[in-house]
Amino acid sequence: MYRQIFASPVGNLTLPIPQSWYGQEIEVIAFPVNEMLYAANPPALLSDEIAEKRKKCEEMNRRYSMDLSNFKFNRDEANDYE
Repeated sequence: MYRQIFASPVGNLTLPIPQSWYGQEIEVIAFPVNEMLYAANPPALLSDEIAEKRKKCEEMNRRYSMDLSNFKFNRDEANDYE
């Protein structure tokens, strides 16, 4: 595996590869590093936004949730196609 982080001021980028890879098929995946850094270590502002979104999701789930504590799966009933 070969990893290199680039910052290109223009739209085109030249990617050097190791000589041992010449003639082989290679895969190149590109994504902005900033997004990955924020996902791994969100700043306080993003953490607050995430907590707020999580709270909204929990409220929505509580509103539309069902009590399944007495539910028992019946395999015979599930496979009865008639």
